[in-house]
Amino acid sequence: MAGRLKSLMAILCLLSFAPVLVLMALLAKIRHCLCGGSFQKGSSAEVKQLKILVTGGKMSKASAVARAVGRDGHKVFTAEIMPYKFCHTRFCRYVSKHYVLPRPTVQPKEWEDALQSIVREQDIDLIIPCTAPVESSAYAHLRERLPSHVRVFAFDGATSDVLDNKYTFNQALVKAGLACPETANMECLDDALKFFEQRASNPDDGKRFIVKPAVYDPKARTEILFLPIEDKQKQREYLKSRNASKAVPYVIQEVLAEPEYGSYAIYNNGVLTGFEFFESAASCLVYRQLQKQREQVLELHKGLGKAMNLTGQLTLDLMHTAAGELVPIECNPRIHSAVCTLEGHKNMGAMFTDPEHVPVANACLCQG
Repeated sequence: MAGRLKSLMAILCLLSFAPVLVLMALLAKIRHCLCGGSFQKGSSAEVKQLKILVTGGKMSKASAVARAVGRDGHKVFTAEIMPYKFCHTRFCRYVSKHYVLPRPTVQPKEWEDALQSIVREQDIDLIIPCTAPVESSAYAHLRERLPSHVRVFAFDGATSDVLDNKYTFNQALVKAGLACPETANMECLDDALKFFEQRASNPDDGKRFIVKPAVYDPKARTEILFLPIEDKQKQREYLKSRNASKAVPYVIQEVLAEPEYGSYAIYNNGVLTGFEFFESAASCLVYRQLQKQREQVLELHKGLGKAMNLTGQLTLDLMHTAAGELVPIECNPRIHSAVCTLEGHKNMGAMFTDPEHVPVANACLCQG
């Protein structure tokens, strides 16, 4: 009952702001008619107009991408899983048609059949996934089963899996010679016991560690302990309760200091073409651009893209070591809502659509 009342109050609150939103929309329309649009139109469709499917229609990032490529002159279609049939992106002026998809995590075969059908029906050239985390991996692995002329602007399945796993991502940073926190793999209780036994045999360097899933799992972000603790029996029981396995691996990672920052990057053939650096926002609604340590994180992204020859988009979560160095704690190999802060730049459409796009004079699209 309390939940329903809370939902009703939220709906009433939103309705009360409807007149204000309508007025703001009218003022924006009048300004657009009198002064023209403030966003720059790119030229990525001049060589060839592409038919583009943008998925994740309920997300603000999806509408930003749909507008960017549509503004350039490409033909845009959108899609989203049920129950988001009437999501806002389908009403974008650049969207020709909207589709509703099954959930890939629940009905993988039906989901792929539906996408293949859209590709055939509309002769799609490019798919740009703007989906939720649990769906993004499905698109990375889909590309190998699509017709050869269809591109998916996402990392291939193998690269996505490396980036999405906190341990393999950490090892990719180590291999590239990039700064990262101490991280160990945990696929069973014995892995954790050996890790802490080895550390106990050395002088205490003051580091503490947390245990967390190697791959995104919002339900497992509870009951966090800073290890090691004096009560070894409690520590053992805690480690055992994680139920780590090869199928559900965990990582043991060095505890870092706040504040936490985020960065969003777009790559093409190993070159960084777009970049944003911001304060982390749990709501994903407000992003405050940062200048402090910006160059450090920019160089980190350039090094990662070059080392792995990346094409696609990713987000890094970053925190500080005891020495004050900003290092990535994990990678999310998918689009981020911070893409909205890049909207309006004339090269934004080209970043997604042009397979040969490179920054002019090696200067990526960086807002700040």
